[in-house]
Amino acid sequence: MVQSLVQSNGKRQPVRRLTRHKHLTVSNLEAELLLRVRARQDLSRVELASQLKLAPSTVGAYVDRLISEGFLVEWQKPERDYGRPPTLLALNPGGGSFIGVDFDAQKLLGTIVDFSQKPIRQIQKNILPTDSADEIVSKIEGVIEELAEGETNNLLGIGLGVPGLVDPEGQTAVHYAHIPGWENIPLARQINKRFKVDVFMENNIRSMALAELWFGQGRGLENFVCLGIRTGIAAGIIVRGELLHGERNLAGEIRGWLCPFGPFARRSGTSKKNSTIWACGGLQALEQTASIPAILNVVREGIKQGESTILTALGTELTFDDIVYASTKGDEFVNRVLADVAQTLGWACCQLNALFNPPKIILAGPLVNLGVSFLNPLQKAVDEFCAESSQPAPVVVDSELGSFNGALGAAALALHKWKPTR
Repeated sequence: MVQSLVQSNGKRQPVRRLTRHKHLTVSNLEAELLLRVRARQDLSRVELASQLKLAPSTVGAYVDRLISEGFLVEWQKPERDYGRPPTLLALNPGGGSFIGVDFDAQKLLGTIVDFSQKPIRQIQKNILPTDSADEIVSKIEGVIEELAEGETNNLLGIGLGVPGLVDPEGQTAVHYAHIPGWENIPLARQINKRFKVDVFMENNIRSMALAELWFGQGRGLENFVCLGIRTGIAAGIIVRGELLHGERNLAGEIRGWLCPFGPFARRSGTSKKNSTIWACGGLQALEQTASIPAILNVVREGIKQGESTILTALGTELTFDDIVYASTKGDEFVNRVLADVAQTLGWACCQLNALFNPPKIILAGPLVNLGVSFLNPLQKAVDEFCAESSQPAPVVVDSELGSFNGALGAAALALHKWKPTR
């Protein structure tokens, strides 16, 4: 069929192409409008027009359409004593829902949030050592199906927090050493084909960083590092409010850093007055000495060697919850192991500080369940290591979002990247 042509910038272009371009422009503008309301739900139409540098009438037309489609609502502050209070914009919780999935080699976590980012329901499933890559994909689909079942809000998008190396643009899970056969899986495309909605994918530690940026300890910060420690170790890095990916999506892949590990000891330094020099047992990859499996392996080996601990009877059945329990009970051996881990991570935090100079490093993963008994020694180690390099130490804090922070970040990733269809 012959398409009509119009003149544009001296070139003849198909009407359909121009129409698609116009729809994309409108969609992008409305998405930006929604993001600004999401960031501050007390904006008036006038303030929104000023931020977007558009005429109030133009913004008003977009707002009216988003209200009619159920994405926005208007409200008024009741406390004003004089005159008519301004009409403000807010997100409509019933505008739609988004699902976030986060997993590693042991657990699969999913959450569904409404259009205002409020979590509605959460699900956790175990991943078995015998699960194949295909079986794990099936479990992901099952969690999404279970979360969506009975939900009255229309499902608009799905976010995936995927462990290991990912290609967000190519929608591919590239590699994860802790799941056999997890190589070059077109995961986002498979999920899109099954559920017929937009799917967005990110490394799971980076999705934790996004959760902290939008909901947690990083809210309001332009720069910070989220240090995620679970089966693996990685850093989610926020620079000027944006997630840092790097040239090949490898930014923050610090699991292979060769770093000092315990037992640690201090001796007086000779180069500076009152300085200290840390001595350690040697160098080892960070993931092999400070990840959750690494901690469990050290404790299991200690039990085999006859170390005195209340966990002796558990042997190979040991879990990290047992480590937390033993630590709270004052188990000397377990706390000695954790002290060595705190020193190793203190060194790693100091290196991250040298690279990115963040005001805050947010610790995420099961280690936060230890509370101040781990956080305080970690901060002390960071302070001392950074003092050696004459750099101000960053503040280290625990994530407050719980074990579902990666899933929440994945849902928010989908929510923030989603655009109205035009």
